[in-house]
Amino acid sequence: MDGKVQAQPIVATAPRSLARRLLSGMKLVAVNFLVFAVLAEVASIVVVHLKAWPSSRPTYHLAKPFWRDTDPAFGIWHYSNGTFFHQGACFSAVYHTNSYGARDIERTLHSSQSRTVVLGDSFMEGYDSSDAQRLTNLLEQKTGREHLNFGTSGGFSPLQYALLYRTLASGFDHNLVLVGVFPGNDFHEMDGDWLSRNYAGQYRPYYAQDFSVRYMGHFDPHAGDSLWDRAESVLRAYLASYHVGQYIYGMFLYSRTQGSYSGYNDYSDVDLARLKKALVDIRDTAATHHAAVAVVLIPDPRDFDRKGQKGANRLGPVLEAWGPTVDIRVKDLLPVMQAQSNGSDKAYFLPCDVHWSPHGSETVAGIITSWLYPAQNALPATQGR
Repeated sequence: MDGKVQAQPIVATAPRSLARRLLSGMKLVAVNFLVFAVLAEVASIVVVHLKAWPSSRPTYHLAKPFWRDTDPAFGIWHYSNGTFFHQGACFSAVYHTNSYGARDIERTLHSSQSRTVVLGDSFMEGYDSSDAQRLTNLLEQKTGREHLNFGTSGGFSPLQYALLYRTLASGFDHNLVLVGVFPGNDFHEMDGDWLSRNYAGQYRPYYAQDFSVRYMGHFDPHAGDSLWDRAESVLRAYLASYHVGQYIYGMFLYSRTQGSYSGYNDYSDVDLARLKKALVDIRDTAATHHAAVAVVLIPDPRDFDRKGQKGANRLGPVLEAWGPTVDIRVKDLLPVMQAQSNGSDKAYFLPCDVHWSPHGSETVAGIITSWLYPAQNALPATQGR
């Protein structure tokens, strides 16, 4: 040895492969996403349990989607023999459907008793309401007369009421049809252009310019059964962040499409013509069953505000004058409810939602009972044509 220290050869470290760098980056993204998701969920849990939270909450009960586009004639409907849990900041309700998909007790097709078929959207279905506090249950209790509830939520229009009545509800013996018209969105939901902007891809009927019935979207008899639908049911049942996201989306859609819109006052001539067409179609089907038709107009808070501030109510007088000319009884709830409100019409609605509070349902049930059933079990005269 010469006493010199030999230098060790330097071995170059091979650079990590591209796949390993990508995997490392994906792990970092996944960890950050997981941390963000957990923080978002914790924050959402706090938010949805605030007293002022205005939307739905997790129910921690797994159930299939309650509303789904499975009827080829009228679109959105319910599972038969189903159960759905609905939890909000100011309400808690469980919905049950019967064997033909209506949110109602089981009804027989035939009956020797006088019965009322009820058509409409979420107000008539009883959205946010327990069975005991729902309008049709209150009417049945007050009159002793069966009220077969065929209402449904999910953007259900008068055109859809007419199609549902003709293809399903008219098969049940009855001698009166009670239709709830909600101008707050019913006009929009018969307009194909509006629907294509706000319900893109959803299967549903609308009126063409010549008032023929057309359909948008693709009919899927298995709607609501896809992997995504099942996954969404899990998210809806267990994640608060899902409900916060839905609320934010709904607020964006609502403000973009509605704003200060008052269906009682801001409708067009075409809107009114579509509504009249749907109601006359209901009357024509009812006539073949020797049944009368009665319509109630349902105001929302914006209609009360416009009436209180400016005395505005275009729609009520127009339809109440038109109804008798086509053998349809029409009752505008707005002036009667306003007169009975003692200046507090907000009490008619839930504090976290625009649907009726128990007080609102009870008030409307009283108005309808006095109007249609002035004596218990008394029948309104069937109007012939």
